[in-house]
Amino acid sequence: MAEMETIFYLNEFEHVLDKQGRVAIPSAWRSADGSARFVLIPSSDSSLKLMPHNLFNEMVAEKVKKISLGDNAAASELAVLGSSSQECICDKQGRIQIGQKLLNHAGIKDKVSLVGSIAYVQIWAPERWEEKRANTANCYEVLGKLSEAKGDK
Repeated sequence: MAEMETIFYLNEFEHVLDKQGRVAIPSAWRSADGSARFVLIPSSDSSLKLMPHNLFNEMVAEKVKKISLGDNAAASELAVLGSSSQECICDKQGRIQIGQKLLNHAGIKDKVSLVGSIAYVQIWAPERWEEKRANTANCYEVLGKLSEAKGDK
């Protein structure tokens, strides 16, 4: 059985959202066979996180199995996560559809910025992304912080 290739989400793209709320995912960000399955989650910074289904599964599935059915607080938190999230599967043209609730959360109207974030994709309204980018460290500072975190000084 062939080993799955790890996809790194690099670069950024600006695309027009069509009338059905669909946006094309770059081919480099889809599986080798052209298909892709994602989970779309609202983020606290007014963007959306588009996570590969397997990453979402790794982050959530095993933890969910450990939650007691009698834990009402955890059940409420899972309901918030589940009702706020959306599964996305690319169509034959490589597009995903973004629900209106998520578009509203991110302030997206007609254009979207797809921002590679290594393990997942951030989806922004272009004007919000430009503002965020202007107030964020440059890539060399980020690499330095990553090196420090691993003790690679």
